[in-house]
Amino acid sequence: MATSDRASLRRKSRIKIADEWLRQILSLLYRRRNLSRIEIVEITGLNAASVSHALRYLLARGVLHKAGDCNGNAGRRREVFTLNAEAGYFVALDLEGDRLRFALTNFVGDVRCRWEESLRFREPLLPEKVVDGIRNVTRDLDQPQLSRVLAVGVSYPGLLDAEGRLSAVNLGWTKVPLSAVLKEAFPWPVFQERDKETCIHAESWLGAAQKYRNALFLIAEGGIGMGILADRKHLTGTRGFSGEIGHCKFVPGAEDLCNCGQRGCLEAIASGVNIVRQYAERSGVASDRFRFVDVLEKARRGDSIARTVFERAGRAIGSALSTAIGLLDPEIVILGGDLIVAEDVMLPIIWDQVRLLTRPRSLEIVKIVVSGLGLDIRLKGAAALAFRNMLENPELVQRMCAPVLAQREVNALA
Repeated sequence: MATSDRASLRRKSRIKIADEWLRQILSLLYRRRNLSRIEIVEITGLNAASVSHALRYLLARGVLHKAGDCNGNAGRRREVFTLNAEAGYFVALDLEGDRLRFALTNFVGDVRCRWEESLRFREPLLPEKVVDGIRNVTRDLDQPQLSRVLAVGVSYPGLLDAEGRLSAVNLGWTKVPLSAVLKEAFPWPVFQERDKETCIHAESWLGAAQKYRNALFLIAEGGIGMGILADRKHLTGTRGFSGEIGHCKFVPGAEDLCNCGQRGCLEAIASGVNIVRQYAERSGVASDRFRFVDVLEKARRGDSIARTVFERAGRAIGSALSTAIGLLDPEIVILGGDLIVAEDVMLPIIWDQVRLLTRPRSLEIVKIVVSGLGLDIRLKGAAALAFRNMLENPELVQRMCAPVLAQREVNALA
């Protein structure tokens, strides 16, 4: 091999290694927020020189800055680093439920502004409405800020085919090429992920599942679905159908009609809209007079019909979780959606049913908790989706590390 070829290969190898250093450090700081140089070395396994080189590079470009100092174990002062929240922005979309939700987040995923629009279930949504929503959350950015919008993350319901076309019942969509529409309207890369995957990844990166390798995320809103993390990998299934627990049957003899056309599905019993439906049917009042939170408040005040409905829903969810725990052996189960606001009413019922149906050994270590990421979980997860997908592409990593605040703190590590 010629000398020039060897030199070229060495340069390419150095670039690849440098990108890997950057990817590891950016990923780690996004999840942990504040770390010392020693902690970065210990967690990544990189040598101290490589870490110092990467930190100096990121400091010089304004992507990183010093958050201060802390005392080490031996009493020595240690520099603490954090990502510069204004180093870039992401557009996050949540297409689930009965509302379109858009957000502009900063570099670390904090929501800077949001915009929402109500949906009519099954009524076809014009894709241009999605384009308008993105424009609404980016219109107040000045030109330098707009140039630092890095990517769009989309959390979607339904199914995405091999050609990238989305079919979603709540949107009235059949094979809509959303990604192509967005790429035509905007200059940013677009990353898409099913809502259940978005939620479990958000919990793994930012929430209650950070310290666990095996976790389940159950979300109950207009529908019910489950995200599955197994040995730190998300299970999607052959066609992406994994986690469709809302369309499994856990209440023998139940005749509740589900949106899928079947009867007795978990979703038809325990989703927010069906809790309202059952309360209205049992009380003889039109369902459009109530919202989920109205029925919840009635249950809290001791309304017998409301409590019966929540008891039925909670036991159905508990039965579903018992089956999932037995099959998947998670360390933690995280509950989201309407279960967050109904924690005081629902969680005791769910736990009672899980204990009743699950062998004690399977419950020795598992925890069942409510998500701390709140109702913005899919927006935060969509921003994290965009961030982590950019890290997988060397060109996008360099785009992410384009100079922001040149030389501002470059001498800090000299």
